[in-house]
Amino acid sequence: MKKVLFYLIAALLCIVFTNRNLVAQKTDLINKLDTIRPLVNPDKGWYHHMLDNGIHKYLIQDEKDLKGFPGMDHLYLRLAWAFLEPEEGKFDWSYIDKVVDKYVPMGYKISFRISCKETGKVGEAVPEEIDGIRYATPYWVVKAGAKGIERPEFGSASWTPDWDDPVFLQKLDNFHKAFAARYDGKSWARYVDVGSIGDWGEGHTWSSTRIPPTFNEVKTHIDLYLKHYKKTLLIVTDDLLRSTGSESEKMELYNYAVKNGISLRDDSPMVLGLMQNDLKTWCVKHPYFFEGVYKSRPTVFELEHYGKVKNQGHWLGKNGKDTIPELKVTGADVFRNSIKLIRPTYIGFHGYLGEWLTDNPNLTNELLNLCGYWYFPKSINVTQNKKGKLSFEMEWLNKGIAPAYTTYQLKGKLISAESNSESIEFLIEDSGNKNWMPGQTSAEKYAVKLSGKPKGEYWLSIQLFDTKSQKPVEIGLTENLKNNEYFLLQKITF
Repeated sequence: MKKVLFYLIAALLCIVFTNRNLVAQKTDLINKLDTIRPLVNPDKGWYHHMLDNGIHKYLIQDEKDLKGFPGMDHLYLRLAWAFLEPEEGKFDWSYIDKVVDKYVPMGYKISFRISCKETGKVGEAVPEEIDGIRYATPYWVVKAGAKGIERPEFGSASWTPDWDDPVFLQKLDNFHKAFAARYDGKSWARYVDVGSIGDWGEGHTWSSTRIPPTFNEVKTHIDLYLKHYKKTLLIVTDDLLRSTGSESEKMELYNYAVKNGISLRDDSPMVLGLMQNDLKTWCVKHPYFFEGVYKSRPTVFELEHYGKVKNQGHWLGKNGKDTIPELKVTGADVFRNSIKLIRPTYIGFHGYLGEWLTDNPNLTNELLNLCGYWYFPKSINVTQNKKGKLSFEMEWLNKGIAPAYTTYQLKGKLISAESNSESIEFLIEDSGNKNWMPGQTSAEKYAVKLSGKPKGEYWLSIQLFDTKSQKPVEIGLTENLKNNEYFLLQKITF
């Protein structure tokens, strides 16, 4: 018995001395979370619909509005095809390249929709009017024999192509071949919309012929884009997929788009008819569409024209927080809740920057954080710190409404508690962040081999980084924990 006791004590002493440097403590960070500070992060945020219904609407009125807009990620350019190919095979890329040359060096991305049907005055929405008919599809396409509807039943007099006309499709195919050769795969290109069917490229024809496109027409146009765009993300509107009217065709088109890696956008929340008839789903006609894609690719939200929403009495008070009397909801609630259904990574308000930001400073910050990913470390626990090795566990909470679709690095530093000038850096290439789903807590285990031999007391500090830009991916902790770009989380003794 004494011999057994001797070996037991010896074993316990061995464990104690072997692990004398192990600090088995879990640091709870819940009280250090900051859910108010706006986090400007890569691969998410606001966008500005800069060219809309032509080349004059929603231009940036003051550069200060753009630079001072929290989390402005990209500029969205919607242009009629006729502006870009005024003569067959002769392209004018200046409308795009002027924007690219000015704003990409400032850090902004660019996205596109090229439309074949617009409304509005000549010189604004389209460059040409012939016999009272306005042409978003170049008039030379009509002269080449493309068939279309000369006089719409509803709305302004603008020519609507037959979406499956062979001449129209051949010329459109040639255009997108040239467009893709120039812009597909550019590092600054966020996405390209499948925008060649419907009024303003939205898939529907409610402001013109009210003749819905057929299943084959929609699929043909989707295939045209898939043929030419191999690198840049493609986006379709939910209106395009549901425009044919048949439930079975709608779902077949939806499944076809998803299978081919295409994502979705919704251009309609807070449109008058939806506010009157679809508030049960916060103006989102097909929430299940977005539920089926957001886990694997970014989705896009665009509010109805902000000026229209205000004029219709659906945006009241600072930050849209006052109740709309006849609807018993606030404008901000409709916006906020539709975002929760669409789960967008990119959000836009369809208006002028200065007007929106002046009206909605707090809401702008709130929705910036909510869209896409929004990361919070809930706890950290060092499990090993000896022989040049460091192992630790972290709990991460994603309070956003979508995951991230890019892998982010976890960089760390051991900073001497006695001298801030002494530090040992380490890098974990994959933080595991792509698995951090919205509303969920994820546990991650990390292990690194240290380049130095720390001795004494150190702060373990971390930060996420974007591999491409090497910019920090800000996390929701109070800023008083920051030491330069890193957050001080836990003290360790070596």
